[in-house]
Amino acid sequence: MNHDSRDRNGRQTEQQRHDQDFYSRLGLENPEPAAETPEDTILISIYCEHWTQEDLEAGQCSLNEVEVKRVAISTDELQRLAQDHGLDSPSASGPSHAPYLWFASTTPREDRAYFEQGVHKYYSLHVHEVNGHRPEPADYQRVSDLIGIRFDHPLKLQESTHEMEGPDLCS
Repeated sequence: MNHDSRDRNGRQTEQQRHDQDFYSRLGLENPEPAAETPEDTILISIYCEHWTQEDLEAGQCSLNEVEVKRVAISTDELQRLAQDHGLDSPSASGPSHAPYLWFASTTPREDRAYFEQGVHKYYSLHVHEVNGHRPEPADYQRVSDLIGIRFDHPLKLQESTHEMEGPDLCS
């Protein structure tokens, strides 16, 4: 243990004693430090459909691939993946309009296959779980908000307001 570390530990212990004395003088118990809330974990899959000119004429894609299969990610990773895959559209008009929904790209990725072979790639993100449970409408709404996709009929989440009932005494 180096000198800086001992000084830091000594200051923390001294601060803890000071805090405990403060709360004791007030007749209160020293509160436990607030536990950090863990970041959301979202279990997702991302699929890719490859559409050639022939597929477009036939109305059915010939190749489906799994890009990401049932991987647990953070909200930061979710935002990055959504941006990287060009996701811009929900599969339903609102999070409570379907028991299961996904988010998709509506514009093909302009990569080498697009320019050289005319292959249009479209992606879809499927949310399997949010924090260990099946997604509910509020979870889909939160995911859509995180990745910047808007529903036509968004879920109206309850937000606390600080307005008081009764007459306005300030006017």
